[in-house]
Amino acid sequence: MMAVGDLGIIANLLSAIAVLGTLIYLSRQVRQGNLLAKSHARQRMVEQTNEELYTLANDANLRECFLEGVDLSREEQGKLHFFLIAAMRQREWEWFQYRDGVIDERTAKAYFGIIGLHLGIPRTRNWWRKIGRIGFDPDFVAEVDQLIADRPPTAYFEDVVSFDSRGANASKEGTMP
Repeated sequence: MMAVGDLGIIANLLSAIAVLGTLIYLSRQVRQGNLLAKSHARQRMVEQTNEELYTLANDANLRECFLEGVDLSREEQGKLHFFLIAAMRQREWEWFQYRDGVIDERTAKAYFGIIGLHLGIPRTRNWWRKIGRIGFDPDFVAEVDQLIADRPPTAYFEDVVSFDSRGANASKEGTMP
């Protein structure tokens, strides 16, 4: 027959097992919650980037604003200005997500690299230096400044509007583009 002290020991053991089981369950729930938060952050990043791409794809006039040697009207300057604010605000949001540990470094660098395209020409770099920084986190601004200081200007948008014509000419000549 068990003594009262033995029942207390068994009760304590069962209580400890229950607490351990609860902690394991809660840790799994927290882990799943963290994965869900990361998944939502990544989904938002994809949606926002796609929105930028659709905006550029559907607005030839805006794409022209990124080409060198094209003079911009006041309306085009405004259009480019607000596009860049929206795009840079998205990059800042991604930077905050990285800084807070929601997204990993590899993902952050990939998305942060888009800044090299948006601010990859003298016109947009000038925009950033003169008015683009207003309202952004100072640490984010410092990182963007460092990023564009280390990158030469890009011909990305010129390449976008001419890649097919170069390929067509090269294939007519019998060479690979």
